[in-house]
Amino acid sequence: MASIKNSLQKIRRIYGGFKILKKTGKTPDFAYHAMRSLFVETGGSSNDVISKLIKQKKYEGINFSDGVLQFKNSTELKDSVKSLQQNGFHIFDAKLDEATVNKIVDYAKSTPCKYRKINENSTGSDYKIEITEEEGLFDESNPKSPIYQFKMDNIVQSKELQELIFDTSLLAFAQEYLDSKPILDLLAMWWSVPFAGKGKSEAAQMYHFDLDRIKFVKFFFYLTDVDGETGPHCYVKGSHKKLHPTLKRDGRFSDEEVEKAFGKNNLLELSGKKGSIMVVDTRGLHKGKDLTKDKRLIFQIEFANSMFGQVYPPCKKPQLRDELDARYKKYFDTYSATIE
Repeated sequence: MASIKNSLQKIRRIYGGFKILKKTGKTPDFAYHAMRSLFVETGGSSNDVISKLIKQKKYEGINFSDGVLQFKNSTELKDSVKSLQQNGFHIFDAKLDEATVNKIVDYAKSTPCKYRKINENSTGSDYKIEITEEEGLFDESNPKSPIYQFKMDNIVQSKELQELIFDTSLLAFAQEYLDSKPILDLLAMWWSVPFAGKGKSEAAQMYHFDLDRIKFVKFFFYLTDVDGETGPHCYVKGSHKKLHPTLKRDGRFSDEEVEKAFGKNNLLELSGKKGSIMVVDTRGLHKGKDLTKDKRLIFQIEFANSMFGQVYPPCKKPQLRDELDARYKKYFDTYSATIE
């Protein structure tokens, strides 16, 4: 009886959170935490139900063939979505061309980013790290942290990244997967470097699930070659469908726990050459494998079916070429939540 009352209380908090979001544009913490708690309690089915209730009318006629994913027809698009639905990830055949990748890498090398400061009083994988307010250029010869992150305001200034942010093939895919009008809710780009296993948890190098939104999907672009030693994205195949009974908690999980729950064959390392593009539902268990050599640069675009969830500050709309500006206006409901 007490369990039912607790669940009903969480549902009321979530409902109240949606009402506040509609008025203020922000989700209150009590509602966000209630959503996460109910997700764990129900194994994820609560978010599936909410997604159906908040479903928004889709755009019509998105040009999916004129974009980086290079879909030849709607069958290719739908087959890729089915692959994501089944496995929790999909690696596209299409890749970014070398010239585009090189320009993005050059931009990342010449643009300030924030690093995560290591607390040297901790030891081993329990090292505590925090994002500093200091910005500086990424110096691979003298790394101070396992991860260096770019602000969205800087990300959107890159002409090459703008082309990806407003790419209609990505928009069409996101809409098909979310089964709702997609909302651009987050942009991210970061360098990763070897750091002797320090700060693994805070650098997302232990298995976990993301739950910033009700339903969401992430596109990852490898901007450097990624193999088993340079930090591949590790994903547990099929884990996006339902939270495993032995892992029903909100936090980090050891490799041993995850392997016992899903079997070694379902723990995959998603490597790829620079320019590789993949899409992942990171509601499933995943991590970034810690690097043992070299460096890694990744760009990420995330679409969601609602802005209910974590509150991130939006970024300023950059100057766009005419065609991209027209897309911003045409799909204003998608882009304006994050790019104002």
